[in-house]
Amino acid sequence: MTVRFGGLVAVDRLDLDVPDTGIFALVGPNGAGKTTLINALSRVCSIASGSVRVNGTDVLELLPHQVVSAGVARSFQRAELFPTLTVLENLLVGLHSEMTTGLEGALMTPSTRRQEKAARVRAERLLRELNLWELRDFSPADLPYGHQKLLDVARALISEPKLLLLDEPFAGLTEAETPRLLACIAGAGRRCAVLMIEHHFELLEGIAERVTVMNFGRKIAEGSPSGVRRDPEVLRCYLGTGRHGQAETAAC
Repeated sequence: MTVRFGGLVAVDRLDLDVPDTGIFALVGPNGAGKTTLINALSRVCSIASGSVRVNGTDVLELLPHQVVSAGVARSFQRAELFPTLTVLENLLVGLHSEMTTGLEGALMTPSTRRQEKAARVRAERLLRELNLWELRDFSPADLPYGHQKLLDVARALISEPKLLLLDEPFAGLTEAETPRLLACIAGAGRRCAVLMIEHHFELLEGIAERVTVMNFGRKIAEGSPSGVRRDPEVLRCYLGTGRHGQAETAAC
C-alpha cells in the first residue's frame, strides 16, 4: 500500500499480513504513518496504490460505511462517543450496519423489531462482560476517561469484526485504568485479528504476537516484541540508545 498527501508519501509501499486471530502491533516515531495506515485500512482516507483484502474481500471496492459489514471495525485515538446518547445507546451504534433502514425500518415491521431486540441482547451481554452494566443509562461524558476508552473499543467489538483496528487505545489512561482495557483487548485477540498502534513496549510484550515498526511510512522491522526491541535499526530510529548502549524504553 502507498498513501500520498500531495507530495508527501505517508505510507510507502508497505506490505502487511495479519492472521485470523491474535494481537499485532504497529509502533514507530510520531509521523511514521501508523494512523494513516489505520485510516486507509478503514477507508477513512484514500490510497494511491495497492490493495486491502480481508478474507478475500477487497475493502477498497466498498464505500466507507460498508467496511464494518466486511468485518473491519476500529476505535480512535480519542474516544469518539455521542454525549447525548446513553452508554447502551452508544454501544448499539456499533450495530448500525446490521439494522434495517429506510421505510421498512421506519414502520417497525416484525423483522425490524426482532433485529432491535437481538441487538439489545448483544449490547447488554457485552456491557455485563465488561462490568459496565451499572452505567448503561449514563452519558459517556459523565464517565471516567478509562471507561470512555473501554466503551469506544466495545462499540467496535460489538459488530464481531474479523479485523479490529485500535489507534493508541491506552493513550491517556492511568495505571489503574489500564488492566481492564488490556483484558478486553486480550479477549478480542482470541476471537479476531487485532491491529493496534501502541508506543509502550512493556504493554506489548505481554499480549502482542508480532510487532511491525514503521519509520517515514516504511516498514523497518517486524517480529516478536523482544526481537524487535533489539533490532539495530529500531534502536537507531525509534527507541534511541542510552549512554551505555542500552535501549531507552521511554514512549515516543
